[in-house]
Amino acid sequence: MASINENIAKNIILLRKERKWTQQDLAERVNYSDKTISKWERGESTPDIEMLCKVAEVFNVDINFLIAEHSNLEVKNLQNQNYKFVRGLLIVILVCVAIFTISTIIFTFPTLRDPQNAKRFWVAFVFAIPFCSLVCIFYSRRSHYWLMQMICVSVFIWSLIASLFCVGLVMGYYAFWMLFLVGVPIQAAICLFFFWKRTF
Repeated sequence: MASINENIAKNIILLRKERKWTQQDLAERVNYSDKTISKWERGESTPDIEMLCKVAEVFNVDINFLIAEHSNLEVKNLQNQNYKFVRGLLIVILVCVAIFTISTIIFTFPTLRDPQNAKRFWVAFVFAIPFCSLVCIFYSRRSHYWLMQMICVSVFIWSLIASLFCVGLVMGYYAFWMLFLVGVPIQAAICLFFFWKRTF
């Protein structure tokens, strides 16, 4: 079994080569000299805990990944996971842009026919937010980040309540503000659920 220093040296080499970086490339990203990087990779010295955190951040890995023993295949799989994460994020952004584009169309065409319609159809932009947050919920479930999931669900609930409130304003039902009172216990339940899920 390799020592922690050997693991760190090997993992830095594997991660650097997987990204096709030179030692100089990595040195510039962590604000150190390439000679220091060379010493790390030869196992002659080891980055301190603060620098180890910075190296982990640069490689987009957990600090535990740097100190544990890994094969070339594991590093390649990690890179594939990072690629899938970025690709998924880009898809979410594109879908959200599409949703707001549809909202713009829904607002624009009736308003062009009759400018008075702008008083009613501006709500289309507000309704775009809960739809976008729904897309984010599906994405966050795949990413397994509980905090991201909780935030996305919370944004969905509050933006949905805000959308219904705006509909009430357009229709002249001003009592719809009481929907926000309903949101408080729902938000508390969401927080309790996700903290329970994280603990157990």
